[in-house]
Amino acid sequence: MKIPYLSIGLAAAATLHAATTPEEISIDTPFLASIRAEAVRHHPDVAAKAARARAAAHGIRTVRLWEDPMVGLSLKFAREDMRRDEGDFAISIDQPLPRPKLTAAKRLQATEETLAKQEEIKVSANDLAAEAARSVIELALADEAISLRSAQLRWVSAMIENARQKTATPGSSSTDALRLETERLRDQQMLTADRRTRNSMAQQLNILLGRSPDRPWPTLRLPATPRPTPLASSEVARIDLANPEIRSLKHMAEAARAATTVAEREAKPSFAISFESNIYSGSGPRDAMIGLKMNLPWFNRSSYQAGISQATEEQRAAMKDIEAAHRSIQSRVVAATNEAANAAVQADAYSGEILTSATRAAETTESAWISSSATLLDVMESRRALTEIRLEQRRLVAAHLAALETLSSLVPQSGGAFHKHN
Repeated sequence: MKIPYLSIGLAAAATLHAATTPEEISIDTPFLASIRAEAVRHHPDVAAKAARARAAAHGIRTVRLWEDPMVGLSLKFAREDMRRDEGDFAISIDQPLPRPKLTAAKRLQATEETLAKQEEIKVSANDLAAEAARSVIELALADEAISLRSAQLRWVSAMIENARQKTATPGSSSTDALRLETERLRDQQMLTADRRTRNSMAQQLNILLGRSPDRPWPTLRLPATPRPTPLASSEVARIDLANPEIRSLKHMAEAARAATTVAEREAKPSFAISFESNIYSGSGPRDAMIGLKMNLPWFNRSSYQAGISQATEEQRAAMKDIEAAHRSIQSRVVAATNEAANAAVQADAYSGEILTSATRAAETTESAWISSSATLLDVMESRRALTEIRLEQRRLVAAHLAALETLSSLVPQSGGAFHKHN
């Protein structure tokens, strides 16, 4: 996920506040975990998939070994002597015999479909959790940009005072003070726009979490430095075991294999035991018969064979779905780990020598301007470069966290090898 740049204007802040106030929250691991859990707990998509999984579990119990018996009653219309000798009505009972292998295949199919739906719950939960966490990260980045904008306004105000004091020096012009006044007005308008954007992002996050849209959010702060990044090779190796989409497709492939067995078993003859007794209403039973019945599936052989072929092709398709999904997820895992690693390395670089050099250049240029050895344009350019470096470092930390959230949704509970950022 790409974290967008937020507008920061021509000037920038001299410093960032390292310590958080009581109204600020650092988006550390426990905080993000609570946001993920809240998103999963309150979103209807997860609840809907959970209901479907429960419905599928009930479907397992619908598979029965014994079919319902059939009872028949028939009346005979004949001469009285015939009815007296042979009976005037008959009772029949037919009981299909159980087909254990067919029943086992149907039960296995229903079980695998239930397991697949249970994995689909995890797919939705992981996606929602990652989306909520990334939204929090974006909101924290917006707060960082607002903090930079506010510090920039304080710096511009201080520079205006310095410019006014310089105008008291013989031969000095008021041009710098006027230019800085214009800059302050511009930054104030942009700060207002940034705050409106931040409020919109907070409302969207509240909607995702199932909260009231107008519920306020405290100021959020990104971590100072990136966390370790998992190695791509270790995460790719965990896809088959950790990714719920792959596990769901594997269960569907097993269900398709069971469906093939069901189709093959249904093409075989089935048997039933029959009992029939002729009874005369005046004196009781006249005779009884017990028999064995068998259906003749060969009359619909082409139909049964078509069912077998259909199930076989569905099984082949399910196996190809696994292969296709594995390639897609593997590509996404590699991309996410690469994005996280690159962002982490650059964030460390921007917070090290690059930031130190830019800070020293800005301070030196400002001192030179006070002594009339540099122009205001030089000061503004050095400050702009410093702010862009500070915001870029914050953006890279946010991009690193967002990439890790994407990676976590693909291969949850990462426990593989990590590498450091040099």
